[in-house]
Order: sequence, then C-alpha cells, then structure tokens
Amino acid sequence: MHMKDWIAKLDDFLKVSERDILDHAGKVSQENARLKAEAEYDRYRALTASDPSPVEKHFEKAVEELKQIKGKKGGDGEK
Repeated sequence: MHMKDWIAKLDDFLKVSERDILDHAGKVSQENARLKAEAEYDRYRALTASDPSPVEKHFEKAVEELKQIKGKKGGDGEK
C-alpha cells in the first residue's frame, strides 16, 4: 500500500462514519497549537501536582499492610 491508498481508505472510513473530511490545512498555526497544548498541559500538571505518585501510593499501601501484620502479632511486633 502507498500513502495515497491509506488516504483514500481513511476518507472512505470517514464518509461511512458520516464525519467531515478535512480538505485544507486548517486555520491554527503550528505555534498557536503548540502554545495551546503547553497551556493545557500546565493546567493538567497543576491539577495533578497534589496527587501522590505511584511510588507514594505503593509505600502507603505497604505501611498499611505492615500495620495490619503488627496488629495481628499483638501490637508490639514480637511473637
């Protein structure tokens, strides 16, 4: 298959899906698109900054498991 074949296949798929086919380069410049993407990513990062990392979640889970084990052994960790 060549690129023109893939383009035709995609256009056919979009037509069947009743979607519009983009036949021009659009109105947004690459620079504006990049700035928008960076701004959205910065906003996302700010929202998720307070979320614990996977390592922190794993550590908290391990601490809870150790507390449960300690509680089963009598409270001071000795047999």
